[in-house]
Amino acid sequence: MKKRFACLLLAALMLLCACREDAPQEERSGFLFYYPAKDVSYGESGAFCSQDAGFDAAAVEPEELLTRYFCSVPPENGLPPLPSAWSFRSVSLRSATANVIIYGTPVSALERSMSATCIAMTLLQLDPVQRVSITAPGSAEPLLLSENDVFLTDTGMLPQEEMLTLYFPDDRRRYLVRETLSVEAMDVTDKPAYIMQQLLSARERGQLTSCIPQGTQLLDISVENGVCTVNLSSEFQTGMERSFAAERMAVYSIVNSLTELPEITTVDLWVSGAPLEKLERMELSSGIARDESLLSLPASKDLLDVTLYPACGDDGLLVCVPQQLPLDGEHSTAELLAQSLIDFEGKNGVRSCIPAGTKLLSLRIEGGTCVVDLTREFLDGCTSAAEETLAARSIIATMCTLPEVSSVEILVEGIEPDFRDEALRALHRTDSKWIAD
Repeated sequence: MKKRFACLLLAALMLLCACREDAPQEERSGFLFYYPAKDVSYGESGAFCSQDAGFDAAAVEPEELLTRYFCSVPPENGLPPLPSAWSFRSVSLRSATANVIIYGTPVSALERSMSATCIAMTLLQLDPVQRVSITAPGSAEPLLLSENDVFLTDTGMLPQEEMLTLYFPDDRRRYLVRETLSVEAMDVTDKPAYIMQQLLSARERGQLTSCIPQGTQLLDISVENGVCTVNLSSEFQTGMERSFAAERMAVYSIVNSLTELPEITTVDLWVSGAPLEKLERMELSSGIARDESLLSLPASKDLLDVTLYPACGDDGLLVCVPQQLPLDGEHSTAELLAQSLIDFEGKNGVRSCIPAGTKLLSLRIEGGTCVVDLTREFLDGCTSAAEETLAARSIIATMCTLPEVSSVEILVEGIEPDFRDEALRALHRTDSKWIAD
């Protein structure tokens, strides 16, 4: 379980009606339920109190966890975690964010904050949850918080500290791994520069997976209207490893780290005073938004770690794009992989090779051969032999990442496609020459 210095999440009043106060006490689990304190004190007890949940919270679904939480009896100095005017509507977990929707009538800002914080502190103990988004009465927009947004005790007489979040590539450069730093409290205007300095000096601190070129310096950084403009020295471009994975990890290590700050929504990268429009492979539009799909999630039997092969650049080469897909129990791994490739939406120079409107009719694996049957849009949407070649290669390279697939056969409406280039009919296995890195 993660640190319990957390923030928020919300849930159900209607569930309270069904609660039994005489439920037998279960054994201690180490997972805590948090409650607003009746009497706020200063020092260790602070504004919150807690008690052991009495069960393995990781073994139940978020819906059941919230049900048990709201049916629990607060400790002697605690209040129920929800205002009586609120009721729980739904909770879902997507890309490490727990999304909770509450309905009812507005309450005071203090009561809303205390309740939201307690629910967040409870649910942020779960490993898959890194952020909590709450839609509640009285809030114009969902409130998004992570575990560094509140403190459990009053620290007015102590040196103030806060948590900052950084992202670094994992050892395989597939995903970004979250790292939190406890730092002395600073002015909000100083945080972007501090985060950048930590990212740029990561190798010196032993973070060897950093893909930001050594020697890169921060020349200037500013934030205006939610856009953070980062001006870096020329080493960021000239020293960048010629690899799509390295470029992607370097760019989004910066973007995802900076957008952890609530005042930053997008990032513009500059080099030596001019907008950085392109690296070796990545095209960098202005206003690069956070990409949650790059965040590493805890290994789970409900998640499928796959690799897609879309295109990048004008040289007809494919690039490796890892994705973590939720298993749905209705489709096979191969079907989920193929559908993910069809649905892929590119950005920053990475683009789908599969024509818009293409649908998966069927997929089967026979003796190591994956037979993929697509709708007519697969051919009709390609305007040249080069586009057909890239589309076919994208499907073959992607499906051949599965250990049970050694070759791929593509059908269109159940028959062999009439490709412009006859050689495509004999194309069934991945060639390393198709891949950019």
